[in-house]
Amino acid sequence: MDGKKILIIKDDPEFVASAKQELESRGFDVIVTDKRPGAATIAAEEQPDLIILGLVMDDLSAGCSILSKLQFDDETRDIPVIMVSAVTTKRGFRIDENGKPNWLNAEEFLNMPVDFEYLANRVCEIISNGECVRD
Repeated sequence: MDGKKILIIKDDPEFVASAKQELESRGFDVIVTDKRPGAATIAAEEQPDLIILGLVMDDLSAGCSILSKLQFDDETRDIPVIMVSAVTTKRGFRIDENGKPNWLNAEEFLNMPVDFEYLANRVCEIISNGECVRD
């Protein structure tokens, strides 16, 4: 996909494997990290075209903390972010009443389990105007 790079910041190996497989089948280069303290630094170094970020990782505020760092850093503030979480499906706590929480500056918020084809299609829409190859 012309070198389009996606960074996945998530600590769920099954999610990561499925998302990576679907995105790579569309021609994206995929980088993965589950390291919360270094995630924003990796984003600044790698300069991905889009970030897929877990809301809850090693603690409840991990994703929000990373998103905040990304948005206040000149090098990463313009990188679009899709957030994913099982908070609603596992805890019943709705944080996306109108499609996405207005307090999260993300392109989209997806409840898990995620439809990986839908996720890849959204990535294509956001960074490639819907133009993606398929294997």
